[in-house]
Amino acid sequence: MVIYKTAGSTNLIVAILIIICMLSQCFVPSWSITVFSDEKESIKSNTPIIEGQVLPRAIILDPHELVKVKQLVAMKQNDSNVKHFLEKIITEADSVLVKRPISVTEKTKFPPNGTKHDFFALARYEWPNPNTPNGLPYISRDGYTNPETLLIKDKKYLEEMVQRVMILALAGYLTDDPKYGLKAEELLRVWFLDNDTFMNPNLKYGQFERGNGNLNPSGIMDAHDLPYLLDAIGMLQLSPKWSKSVQEALEKWFSKYLDWLLNSDLGKHEGQRANNHGTYYTVQVAAIANFLNRTDITKKLLKSTMQDLSNAPMEDVSRLLAVKINPDGTQPFEIGRANSLHYHLFNLYGLVLLARIGDHVGVDLWNYQIHNTGIRKALDFIIPYALGNQTWPYSKIKGLSYDDLSFLKGIVCQAILHYGGQSYLQVFRSLEAKSLTPHYQDAVCDLHTKYINTGLKN
Repeated sequence: MVIYKTAGSTNLIVAILIIICMLSQCFVPSWSITVFSDEKESIKSNTPIIEGQVLPRAIILDPHELVKVKQLVAMKQNDSNVKHFLEKIITEADSVLVKRPISVTEKTKFPPNGTKHDFFALARYEWPNPNTPNGLPYISRDGYTNPETLLIKDKKYLEEMVQRVMILALAGYLTDDPKYGLKAEELLRVWFLDNDTFMNPNLKYGQFERGNGNLNPSGIMDAHDLPYLLDAIGMLQLSPKWSKSVQEALEKWFSKYLDWLLNSDLGKHEGQRANNHGTYYTVQVAAIANFLNRTDITKKLLKSTMQDLSNAPMEDVSRLLAVKINPDGTQPFEIGRANSLHYHLFNLYGLVLLARIGDHVGVDLWNYQIHNTGIRKALDFIIPYALGNQTWPYSKIKGLSYDDLSFLKGIVCQAILHYGGQSYLQVFRSLEAKSLTPHYQDAVCDLHTKYINTGLKN
Protein backbone atom coordinates (compact mmCIF):
# COMPACT_ATOMS: atom_id res chain seq x y z
CA MET A 1 0.00 0.00 0.00
CA VAL A 2 1.30 3.44 -0.93
CA ILE A 3 1.28 6.14 1.74
CA TYR A 4 3.03 8.97 -0.05
CA LYS A 5 3.30 9.84 -3.72
CA THR A 6 6.86 11.12 -3.74
CA ALA A 7 9.16 12.52 -6.36
CA GLY A 8 12.88 12.35 -5.67
CA SER A 9 15.11 11.25 -2.86
CA THR A 10 14.14 14.13 -0.55
CA ASN A 11 10.53 12.96 -0.39
CA LEU A 12 11.63 9.36 0.12
CA ILE A 13 13.70 10.44 3.11
CA VAL A 14 10.74 12.40 4.50
CA ALA A 15 8.49 9.37 4.10
CA ILE A 16 10.97 7.11 5.89
CA LEU A 17 11.34 9.59 8.75
CA ILE A 18 7.59 9.80 9.14
CA ILE A 19 7.28 6.01 9.25
CA ILE A 20 10.04 5.81 11.87
CA CYS A 21 8.31 8.50 13.92
CA MET A 22 4.99 6.69 13.62
CA LEU A 23 6.50 3.44 14.86
CA SER A 24 7.83 5.28 17.90
CA GLN A 25 4.26 6.44 18.73
CA CYS A 26 4.79 10.11 17.92
CA PHE A 27 2.29 12.02 15.78
CA VAL A 28 2.95 13.37 12.32
CA PRO A 29 0.01 14.81 10.39
CA SER A 30 0.04 13.37 6.89
CA TRP A 31 -1.97 12.37 3.85
CA SER A 32 -1.28 10.70 0.56
CA ILE A 33 -0.37 13.93 -1.21
CA THR A 34 2.94 15.66 -0.58
CA VAL A 35 2.61 19.40 -1.14
CA PHE A 36 5.48 21.30 -2.74
CA SER A 37 5.87 25.05 -2.60
CA ASP A 38 4.80 25.59 -6.21
CA GLU A 39 1.64 23.52 -5.68
CA LYS A 40 0.35 25.21 -2.54
CA GLU A 41 -1.28 28.03 -4.48
CA SER A 42 -3.61 25.51 -6.08
CA ILE A 43 -4.93 24.29 -2.73
CA LYS A 44 -7.91 26.08 -1.24
CA SER A 45 -7.07 28.45 1.55
CA ASN A 46 -9.23 26.49 3.99
CA THR A 47 -7.38 23.19 3.43
CA PRO A 48 -5.20 22.35 6.48
CA ILE A 49 -1.49 22.06 5.66
CA ILE A 50 0.87 20.93 8.40
CA GLU A 51 4.57 20.43 7.77
CA GLY A 52 3.96 20.20 4.05
CA GLN A 53 1.17 17.62 4.30
CA VAL A 54 -2.48 18.06 3.40
CA LEU A 55 -5.01 16.76 5.92
CA PRO A 56 -8.40 15.55 4.72
CA ARG A 57 -11.07 18.14 5.42
CA ALA A 58 -13.46 16.90 8.07
CA ILE A 59 -16.69 18.20 9.58
CA ILE A 60 -17.40 15.51 12.18
CA LEU A 61 -14.46 13.13 11.93
CA ASP A 62 -11.08 14.10 13.38
CA PRO A 63 -8.62 14.47 10.46
CA HIS A 64 -5.65 13.78 12.73
CA GLU A 65 -7.28 10.53 13.83
CA LEU A 66 -7.87 9.64 10.17
CA VAL A 67 -4.16 10.08 9.50
CA LYS A 68 -3.16 7.94 12.48
CA VAL A 69 -5.48 5.15 11.35
CA LYS A 70 -4.16 5.33 7.80
CA GLN A 71 -0.66 4.93 9.21
CA LEU A 72 -1.77 1.95 11.27
CA VAL A 73 -3.34 0.37 8.21
CA ALA A 74 -0.13 0.86 6.24
CA MET A 75 2.27 -0.43 8.87
CA LYS A 76 0.33 -2.93 10.99
CA GLN A 77 -1.52 -5.07 8.46
CA ASN A 78 -0.65 -8.27 10.35
CA ASP A 79 -2.39 -7.00 13.47
CA SER A 80 -5.79 -8.72 13.70
CA ASN A 81 -7.74 -5.56 14.56
CA VAL A 82 -6.16 -3.60 11.72
CA LYS A 83 -6.50 -6.48 9.27
CA HIS A 84 -10.18 -6.98 10.10
CA PHE A 85 -10.84 -3.24 9.86
CA LEU A 86 -9.27 -2.93 6.41
CA GLU A 87 -10.73 -6.16 5.07
CA LYS A 88 -14.23 -5.14 6.08
CA ILE A 89 -13.93 -1.71 4.48
CA ILE A 90 -12.46 -3.06 1.24
CA THR A 91 -15.01 -5.87 1.04
CA GLU A 92 -17.89 -3.46 1.54
CA ALA A 93 -16.43 -0.91 -0.88
CA ASP A 94 -15.84 -3.58 -3.54
CA SER A 95 -19.46 -4.67 -3.23
CA VAL A 96 -20.58 -1.08 -3.82
CA LEU A 97 -18.50 -0.86 -6.99
CA VAL A 98 -20.87 -3.26 -8.77
CA LYS A 99 -24.08 -1.70 -7.49
CA ARG A 100 -26.09 0.73 -9.59
CA PRO A 101 -26.60 4.31 -8.41
CA ILE A 102 -29.90 5.03 -6.66
CA SER A 103 -32.10 8.12 -6.75
CA VAL A 104 -35.26 9.71 -5.35
CA THR A 105 -36.74 9.57 -8.85
CA GLU A 106 -37.19 5.79 -8.71
CA LYS A 107 -40.32 5.92 -6.57
CA THR A 108 -43.71 5.03 -8.04
CA LYS A 109 -45.72 6.93 -5.43
CA PHE A 110 -45.24 10.68 -5.55
CA PRO A 111 -45.80 13.54 -3.09
CA PRO A 112 -48.97 15.63 -3.49
CA ASN A 113 -47.28 17.99 -5.95
CA GLY A 114 -46.52 15.06 -8.24
CA THR A 115 -42.80 15.93 -8.49
CA LYS A 116 -40.55 12.88 -8.54
CA HIS A 117 -37.51 15.01 -7.73
CA ASP A 118 -38.93 15.91 -4.30
CA PHE A 119 -37.97 13.60 -1.45
CA PHE A 120 -41.05 11.74 -0.25
CA ALA A 121 -41.59 9.58 2.83
CA LEU A 122 -44.53 8.75 5.08
CA ALA A 123 -44.45 9.37 8.81
CA ARG A 124 -43.13 6.20 10.39
CA TYR A 125 -45.51 5.91 13.33
CA GLU A 126 -48.71 7.05 11.59
CA TRP A 127 -51.37 4.42 10.88
CA PRO A 128 -54.78 4.32 9.13
CA ASN A 129 -57.59 5.49 11.36
CA PRO A 130 -59.80 2.49 12.25
CA ASN A 131 -62.71 4.80 13.05
CA THR A 132 -63.14 6.37 9.60
CA PRO A 133 -64.28 4.70 6.35
CA ASN A 134 -61.20 5.77 4.37
CA GLY A 135 -58.71 5.50 7.24
CA LEU A 136 -58.06 9.26 7.19
CA PRO A 137 -56.63 11.16 8.89
CA TYR A 138 -53.91 8.78 9.99
CA ILE A 139 -53.37 8.42 13.74
CA SER A 140 -50.18 8.10 15.76
CA ARG A 141 -48.95 4.86 17.35
CA ASP A 142 -45.61 5.86 18.79
CA GLY A 143 -42.94 3.19 18.55
CA TYR A 144 -44.79 1.04 16.02
CA THR A 145 -43.63 1.31 12.39
CA ASN A 146 -46.38 1.25 9.77
CA PRO A 147 -45.18 -1.22 7.08
CA GLU A 148 -46.75 1.02 4.45
CA THR A 149 -43.92 3.49 5.07
CA LEU A 150 -41.42 0.93 3.77
CA LEU A 151 -43.00 0.88 0.31
CA ILE A 152 -41.65 4.34 -0.53
CA LYS A 153 -37.88 3.98 -0.80
CA ASP A 154 -36.60 7.57 -0.72
CA LYS A 155 -35.56 7.46 2.95
CA LYS A 156 -33.99 4.02 2.65
CA TYR A 157 -32.18 5.03 -0.54
CA LEU A 158 -30.88 8.26 1.02
CA GLU A 159 -29.44 6.32 3.95
CA GLU A 160 -27.91 3.73 1.60
CA MET A 161 -26.42 6.39 -0.67
CA VAL A 162 -24.73 8.12 2.28
CA GLN A 163 -23.42 4.82 3.63
CA ARG A 164 -22.10 3.74 0.23
CA VAL A 165 -20.32 7.03 -0.43
CA MET A 166 -18.84 6.99 3.07
CA ILE A 167 -17.42 3.48 2.68
CA LEU A 168 -16.05 4.31 -0.78
CA ALA A 169 -14.41 7.46 0.56
CA LEU A 170 -12.80 5.56 3.43
CA ALA A 171 -11.58 2.81 1.10
CA GLY A 172 -10.14 5.34 -1.32
CA TYR A 173 -8.47 7.31 1.45
CA LEU A 174 -6.91 4.26 3.09
CA THR A 175 -5.76 2.51 -0.10
CA ASP A 176 -5.09 5.43 -2.48
CA ASP A 177 -7.01 3.50 -5.13
CA PRO A 178 -8.89 6.00 -7.35
CA LYS A 179 -11.56 3.49 -8.41
CA TYR A 180 -13.41 4.05 -5.13
CA GLY A 181 -13.49 7.82 -5.54
CA LEU A 182 -14.74 7.52 -9.11
CA LYS A 183 -17.63 5.33 -7.99
CA ALA A 184 -18.45 7.70 -5.13
CA GLU A 185 -18.54 10.60 -7.57
CA GLU A 186 -20.98 8.68 -9.76
CA LEU A 187 -23.31 8.04 -6.82
CA LEU A 188 -23.20 11.70 -5.78
CA ARG A 189 -23.86 12.95 -9.30
CA VAL A 190 -26.89 10.71 -9.71
CA TRP A 191 -28.42 11.62 -6.34
CA PHE A 192 -27.78 15.36 -6.33
CA LEU A 193 -26.83 16.65 -9.76
CA ASP A 194 -27.90 14.77 -12.91
CA ASN A 195 -30.88 16.30 -14.69
CA ASP A 196 -32.96 13.13 -14.73
CA THR A 197 -32.29 11.93 -11.20
CA PHE A 198 -31.43 14.87 -8.90
CA MET A 199 -33.13 15.47 -5.56
CA ASN A 200 -34.53 18.93 -4.90
CA PRO A 201 -32.74 20.58 -1.94
CA ASN A 202 -35.58 20.35 0.58
CA LEU A 203 -37.49 17.88 2.75
CA LYS A 204 -40.96 19.38 2.27
CA TYR A 205 -42.55 15.97 1.87
CA GLY A 206 -40.60 14.02 4.44
CA GLN A 207 -42.65 12.16 7.08
CA PHE A 208 -45.84 13.05 5.24
CA GLU A 209 -49.03 12.36 7.22
CA ARG A 210 -51.93 11.11 5.12
CA GLY A 211 -55.15 13.01 5.71
CA ASN A 212 -53.38 15.96 7.31
CA GLY A 213 -53.49 19.03 5.13
CA ASN A 214 -50.25 20.42 6.53
CA LEU A 215 -46.68 19.57 5.67
CA ASN A 216 -44.68 17.98 8.48
CA PRO A 217 -41.50 19.68 9.80
CA SER A 218 -40.48 16.31 11.22
CA GLY A 219 -39.56 15.30 7.69
CA ILE A 220 -36.23 17.09 8.12
CA MET A 221 -35.21 14.23 10.41
CA ASP A 222 -35.27 11.90 7.39
CA ALA A 223 -31.99 13.48 6.22
CA HIS A 224 -30.16 13.27 9.53
CA ASP A 225 -27.45 11.14 7.86
CA LEU A 226 -26.44 13.90 5.42
CA PRO A 227 -23.71 15.40 7.66
CA TYR A 228 -21.73 12.15 7.39
CA LEU A 229 -21.63 12.68 3.64
CA LEU A 230 -19.69 15.90 4.16
CA ASP A 231 -16.81 14.01 5.75
CA ALA A 232 -16.83 11.63 2.80
CA ILE A 233 -16.63 14.56 0.38
CA GLY A 234 -13.71 15.93 2.38
CA MET A 235 -11.77 12.71 1.85
CA LEU A 236 -12.77 12.49 -1.82
CA GLN A 237 -11.56 16.04 -2.45
CA LEU A 238 -7.98 14.94 -2.07
CA SER A 239 -8.23 12.19 -4.67
CA PRO A 240 -6.40 13.12 -7.90
CA LYS A 241 -9.48 11.95 -9.85
CA TRP A 242 -11.98 14.12 -7.94
CA SER A 243 -13.91 16.50 -10.18
CA LYS A 244 -13.77 20.19 -9.33
CA SER A 245 -17.07 20.75 -11.16
CA VAL A 246 -18.77 18.08 -9.03
CA GLN A 247 -17.35 19.68 -5.87
CA GLU A 248 -18.70 23.10 -6.88
CA ALA A 249 -22.08 21.69 -7.85
CA LEU A 250 -22.41 19.84 -4.53
CA GLU A 251 -21.55 23.03 -2.66
CA LYS A 252 -24.31 24.83 -4.55
CA TRP A 253 -26.80 22.08 -3.70
CA PHE A 254 -25.93 22.19 -0.01
CA SER A 255 -26.03 25.98 -0.03
CA LYS A 256 -29.61 25.87 -1.30
CA TYR A 257 -30.52 23.20 1.21
CA LEU A 258 -29.00 25.19 4.07
CA ASP A 259 -30.99 28.24 2.98
CA TRP A 260 -34.15 26.13 3.05
CA LEU A 261 -33.35 24.78 6.52
CA LEU A 262 -32.75 28.27 7.88
CA ASN A 263 -35.52 30.21 6.19
CA SER A 264 -38.44 27.92 5.36
CA ASP A 265 -41.35 27.71 7.78
CA LEU A 266 -40.75 23.98 8.15
CA GLY A 267 -37.09 24.51 8.94
CA LYS A 268 -37.78 27.25 11.46
CA HIS A 269 -40.37 25.08 13.20
CA GLU A 270 -38.10 22.03 13.38
CA GLY A 271 -35.26 24.14 14.70
CA GLN A 272 -37.37 25.21 17.67
CA ARG A 273 -38.12 21.70 18.89
CA ALA A 274 -36.44 20.66 22.13
CA ASN A 275 -36.40 16.91 21.47
CA ASN A 276 -34.21 14.81 19.20
CA HIS A 277 -35.72 16.50 16.13
CA GLY A 278 -34.32 19.84 17.20
CA THR A 279 -30.98 18.23 18.03
CA TYR A 280 -30.54 16.67 14.61
CA TYR A 281 -31.77 19.81 12.86
CA THR A 282 -28.95 21.63 14.65
CA VAL A 283 -26.50 18.91 13.60
CA GLN A 284 -27.47 19.35 9.96
CA VAL A 285 -27.28 23.14 9.99
CA ALA A 286 -24.03 23.30 11.96
CA ALA A 287 -22.32 20.68 9.79
CA ILE A 288 -23.47 22.06 6.44
CA ALA A 289 -22.62 25.64 7.39
CA ASN A 290 -19.10 24.56 8.33
CA PHE A 291 -18.79 22.59 5.08
CA LEU A 292 -19.67 25.78 3.20
CA ASN A 293 -17.14 27.81 5.24
CA ARG A 294 -19.94 29.70 6.96
CA THR A 295 -18.40 29.03 10.34
CA ASP A 296 -20.10 32.06 11.86
CA ILE A 297 -23.39 30.17 11.62
CA THR A 298 -21.85 27.01 13.06
CA LYS A 299 -20.27 28.78 16.02
CA LYS A 300 -23.35 30.86 16.79
CA LEU A 301 -25.59 27.81 16.70
CA LEU A 302 -23.35 25.70 18.93
CA LYS A 303 -22.78 28.52 21.41
CA SER A 304 -26.53 29.07 21.59
CA THR A 305 -26.81 25.68 23.34
CA MET A 306 -24.46 26.88 26.11
CA GLN A 307 -26.64 29.41 27.91
CA ASP A 308 -28.48 29.65 31.20
CA LEU A 309 -32.23 29.31 30.86
CA SER A 310 -32.68 32.41 33.02
CA ASN A 311 -31.18 34.77 30.45
CA ALA A 312 -31.30 32.93 27.12
CA PRO A 313 -33.30 34.55 24.30
CA MET A 314 -36.63 32.81 23.73
CA GLU A 315 -35.58 31.54 20.29
CA ASP A 316 -32.62 29.69 21.86
CA VAL A 317 -34.40 28.06 24.80
CA SER A 318 -35.25 24.81 23.01
CA ARG A 319 -31.58 24.31 22.02
CA LEU A 320 -30.10 24.61 25.52
CA LEU A 321 -28.25 21.63 26.90
CA ALA A 322 -29.73 22.56 30.27
CA VAL A 323 -33.19 22.09 28.74
CA LYS A 324 -32.39 18.84 26.92
CA ILE A 325 -30.63 17.16 29.86
CA ASN A 326 -31.80 17.11 33.49
CA PRO A 327 -29.34 17.25 36.41
CA ASP A 328 -29.89 13.51 36.96
CA GLY A 329 -28.98 12.76 33.32
CA THR A 330 -32.49 12.01 32.08
CA GLN A 331 -33.69 13.76 28.94
CA PRO A 332 -37.10 15.31 29.59
CA PHE A 333 -38.17 15.51 25.95
CA GLU A 334 -37.39 11.84 25.29
CA ILE A 335 -38.64 10.34 28.53
CA GLY A 336 -42.29 10.21 27.45
CA ARG A 337 -41.65 8.21 24.28
CA ALA A 338 -42.86 4.62 23.97
CA ASN A 339 -39.24 3.57 23.36
CA SER A 340 -37.73 6.13 25.70
CA LEU A 341 -34.45 4.27 26.25
CA HIS A 342 -33.80 4.20 22.51
CA TYR A 343 -34.61 7.90 22.19
CA HIS A 344 -32.39 8.83 25.13
CA LEU A 345 -29.54 7.13 23.30
CA PHE A 346 -30.48 8.52 19.89
CA ASN A 347 -30.68 12.10 21.13
CA LEU A 348 -27.43 11.73 23.08
CA TYR A 349 -25.71 10.54 19.90
CA GLY A 350 -26.92 13.74 18.22
CA LEU A 351 -25.54 15.86 21.06
CA VAL A 352 -22.21 14.06 20.70
CA LEU A 353 -22.24 14.87 16.98
CA LEU A 354 -22.67 18.54 17.90
CA ALA A 355 -19.71 18.28 20.27
CA ARG A 356 -17.62 16.68 17.52
CA ILE A 357 -18.53 19.50 15.15
CA GLY A 358 -17.63 21.93 17.90
CA ASP A 359 -14.13 20.44 18.03
CA HIS A 360 -13.53 21.91 14.55
CA VAL A 361 -14.62 25.45 15.39
CA GLY A 362 -13.32 25.91 18.92
CA VAL A 363 -16.59 25.33 20.81
CA ASP A 364 -16.22 22.84 23.68
CA LEU A 365 -19.53 21.13 24.34
CA TRP A 366 -17.81 18.10 25.85
CA ASN A 367 -16.87 19.84 29.07
CA TYR A 368 -19.61 22.43 29.23
CA GLN A 369 -21.66 22.12 32.39
CA ILE A 370 -24.41 24.24 33.83
CA HIS A 371 -26.66 23.47 36.80
CA ASN A 372 -24.76 20.19 37.23
CA THR A 373 -25.76 18.84 33.83
CA GLY A 374 -24.18 18.27 30.44
CA ILE A 375 -23.31 15.62 27.85
CA ARG A 376 -21.20 13.58 30.25
CA LYS A 377 -23.97 13.49 32.81
CA ALA A 378 -26.39 12.13 30.19
CA LEU A 379 -23.88 9.45 29.15
CA ASP A 380 -23.10 8.34 32.69
CA PHE A 381 -26.82 8.07 33.39
CA ILE A 382 -27.65 5.89 30.40
CA ILE A 383 -24.72 3.44 30.44
CA PRO A 384 -25.94 1.03 33.17
CA TYR A 385 -29.40 0.83 31.61
CA ALA A 386 -28.09 0.37 28.06
CA LEU A 387 -25.78 -2.43 29.24
CA GLY A 388 -28.65 -4.13 31.05
CA ASN A 389 -27.06 -3.71 34.48
CA GLN A 390 -30.09 -1.79 35.75
CA THR A 391 -33.78 -1.94 34.83
CA TRP A 392 -34.99 1.01 32.79
CA PRO A 393 -37.68 2.75 34.89
CA TYR A 394 -39.55 4.39 32.00
CA SER A 395 -41.50 3.23 28.96
CA LYS A 396 -39.71 0.70 26.78
CA ILE A 397 -41.80 -1.42 24.43
CA LYS A 398 -38.68 -3.17 23.12
CA GLY A 399 -35.03 -3.46 24.04
CA LEU A 400 -32.10 -1.73 22.43
CA SER A 401 -31.21 -3.03 19.00
CA TYR A 402 -27.82 -4.08 17.67
CA ASP A 403 -27.65 -0.66 15.95
CA ASP A 404 -28.48 1.11 19.21
CA LEU A 405 -25.61 -0.60 20.98
CA SER A 406 -23.30 0.27 18.08
CA PHE A 407 -24.27 3.91 18.54
CA LEU A 408 -23.53 3.60 22.26
CA LYS A 409 -20.12 2.15 21.43
CA GLY A 410 -19.47 5.13 19.15
CA ILE A 411 -20.39 7.53 21.97
CA VAL A 412 -18.18 5.72 24.47
CA CYS A 413 -15.33 5.75 21.96
CA GLN A 414 -15.53 9.54 21.85
CA ALA A 415 -15.80 9.69 25.65
CA ILE A 416 -12.50 7.81 25.94
CA LEU A 417 -10.83 10.38 23.71
CA HIS A 418 -12.31 13.41 25.44
CA TYR A 419 -12.65 12.31 29.06
CA GLY A 420 -10.28 9.38 29.51
CA GLY A 421 -10.77 7.18 32.54
CA GLN A 422 -10.88 3.43 33.09
CA SER A 423 -14.66 3.34 33.46
CA TYR A 424 -15.25 4.19 29.81
CA LEU A 425 -12.55 1.73 28.74
CA GLN A 426 -14.38 -0.98 30.65
CA VAL A 427 -17.66 -0.10 28.95
CA PHE A 428 -15.92 -0.13 25.57
CA ARG A 429 -14.50 -3.59 26.31
CA SER A 430 -17.91 -4.93 27.34
CA LEU A 431 -19.43 -3.65 24.10
CA GLU A 432 -16.45 -5.00 22.14
CA ALA A 433 -17.27 -8.44 23.52
CA LYS A 434 -20.65 -8.26 21.80
CA SER A 435 -18.93 -8.20 18.37
CA LEU A 436 -20.76 -5.04 17.36
CA THR A 437 -20.03 -3.60 13.93
CA PRO A 438 -19.30 0.13 14.28
CA HIS A 439 -21.14 2.57 12.07
CA TYR A 440 -18.81 3.91 9.44
CA GLN A 441 -18.72 7.39 10.98
CA ASP A 442 -17.42 5.69 14.15
CA ALA A 443 -15.15 3.07 12.58
CA VAL A 444 -12.01 5.22 12.62
CA CYS A 445 -12.38 6.06 16.31
CA ASP A 446 -13.20 2.43 17.03
CA LEU A 447 -9.96 1.10 15.52
CA HIS A 448 -7.87 3.92 16.96
CA THR A 449 -9.28 3.27 20.43
CA LYS A 450 -8.86 -0.50 20.24
CA TYR A 451 -5.31 -0.29 18.99
CA ILE A 452 -3.85 2.62 20.94
CA ASN A 453 -5.93 3.16 24.05
CA THR A 454 -7.43 -0.07 25.33
CA GLY A 455 -4.76 -2.72 25.18
CA LEU A 456 -7.02 -4.83 22.98
CA LYS A 457 -4.45 -5.08 20.20
CA ASN A 458 -2.96 -8.45 19.35
